[in-house]
Amino acid sequence: MKDINNLNKKTKAAAVLIFVTILLLISNYFNGLNSRKTNESIKAIYNDRLMVSHYVFQYTNAIHQIKTESTQTNQDDSEKQVFVTSQLQNISSLDQKYLTTVLTPEEKKQFKSFQNQCAIIKTLTQKKDWQKITQLGEQSLQTLEILAQIQIDEGKTELTTANTLHDGNKIFAQFEIILFIILASLSFYLLVLKKMKVKIKIPEAPSLN
Repeated sequence: MKDINNLNKKTKAAAVLIFVTILLLISNYFNGLNSRKTNESIKAIYNDRLMVSHYVFQYTNAIHQIKTESTQTNQDDSEKQVFVTSQLQNISSLDQKYLTTVLTPEEKKQFKSFQNQCAIIKTLTQKKDWQKITQLGEQSLQTLEILAQIQIDEGKTELTTANTLHDGNKIFAQFEIILFIILASLSFYLLVLKKMKVKIKIPEAPSLN
C-alpha cells in the first residue's frame, strides 16, 4: 500500500512535469510567432512607408521643378518641353518602384489621381499650355501631401503593432521564467530530494526480575 502511494505521488508529479513542459512549448511557439510578426511590422515600416516617403519626396521635387520651369519667361517652349518631359520620365520610373509596395485602398486612389494628373501634364506640355501646367502642378502637390500623410499614419499603425507584439513577448518571457522555476522545482523533487525517515527507538522498560 505504501509503495502504491509513493507511485501515485510520482505519477502525479510526472504528470505536472509533462503539463508544465507542454505549457513551455506553447509559450515558446507564441513567442516565436510574435517575433516573426514584429519583424514583419518593422520591415513594412521600412519597405512600405519609409521608402515610399522617399519616393513621395522625389515626386514632390519633380513637380516643383515642372512648376518652376513652366513659369520661366526667358526660355523658349522647346526647352521647356524637353525639361518637363524629362521630369515626367523620372516620375514614371519611380511609379514602378512605388507600385511594388503595399498600398492601402486610399493610397491606391490618391496615387491613381496623381498618375492621371501627370498624364494630363504630359498632354498640356505637348500643347505648350504652361499656365494650366502650373495650376495642375499645384493640384498634384496637394495629392502628394495626402500620400505623405498616409505614410505617416500607416507608419504609426505599424509601429503601434510592433510595440504591442513586443510587450506580448515580454509577458510570455515572464511566464516562461515562472514555468522554468516550476519545472526546476519538480525536477529537484523527482531526482534529488529523498524523503528521509527518522526511526525513533523507545528503550525497553527495565526488568523487575
